[in-house]
Amino acid sequence: MRNSELTPRQRETYISIINEYEKLRNLSEREKEVLIDDITGTTFIDITSDWAFRHVFGRNKENLMLLLNDILPEKIIDLKYEPNAVDVFKGDDKQVIMDVLCRSETGKFIVEMQKVGNDEFRNRMFYYGSASVTRQLSAGDSYNKLVPVYVVCIMNFSLVHSADQLIYRYRLQEQDTGEVYGNQLTIYFCELPRFAGAHNEILSPVEEWFEIFKNMRNFVNRPRNVNKRFDPIFEACRRKGLSDKEELQYFRAMIESNRDRSIANFYRQEGFADGMEKGMEKGMKLGLEKALSRLVENGFSEAEARLMLDLD
Repeated sequence: MRNSELTPRQRETYISIINEYEKLRNLSEREKEVLIDDITGTTFIDITSDWAFRHVFGRNKENLMLLLNDILPEKIIDLKYEPNAVDVFKGDDKQVIMDVLCRSETGKFIVEMQKVGNDEFRNRMFYYGSASVTRQLSAGDSYNKLVPVYVVCIMNFSLVHSADQLIYRYRLQEQDTGEVYGNQLTIYFCELPRFAGAHNEILSPVEEWFEIFKNMRNFVNRPRNVNKRFDPIFEACRRKGLSDKEELQYFRAMIESNRDRSIANFYRQEGFADGMEKGMEKGMKLGLEKALSRLVENGFSEAEARLMLDLD
């Protein structure tokens, strides 16, 4: 759906949602229209947004099993969803709320979509996983009742590692010999930026997932180089299948998760266009200067603005 296809009432609703955010309220009418069009003008929803991720994988266990069976070593034949908020031991424990939590007969699975990382991220994923280990037993239970916990995190950013690969797998092992302690807790980091992209070659199942996660909202049609077994994922992401309520939920989620980058890109492109007649270098410089200035005017600190524009 393109912005021109929106009804006046839809446009008014989207504008009102944008105006709820202090840093977006002062955007010009044109800037708000561009932001609306950027979100509503796609064939498929952005599967890396929290809402879209839960929409695709948090409601349909077949979709989730398709993902997990391509990442995990064991075959999962059935899943049961569990409440994604883990009970705390005492009132002042830090709350654990996950994107998707489920279990099979042989394990528990935490599946997360993370767009932005920070220096706490590794500890956060360990905390999520260990909370799902320690909450399994009741008084009198045998420790043999523990089932393995798998934390699977799809990440739109990269961490620092000693080698370059698509998926990193962590679990306890003996430091000198490498002997594995057990499979009580395994953490998987699936780092999307490490996938360079498809060039019409045959992709592995993991590479197909990376292609889908990175580019779903950019696809106009279903790509031919992705296996037909992914048809249910594409159908779940197709905008025409969303109800009016789901459209609003998705729009709000996209505003919350993507507003900074969308505005930064808009200002950058505006500046590029203004300076293009004077040369590519001049246009790029002017674009960055204009983007930085407008972001600061709209309430972002200079440090935030520079980070959004990749200037640091």
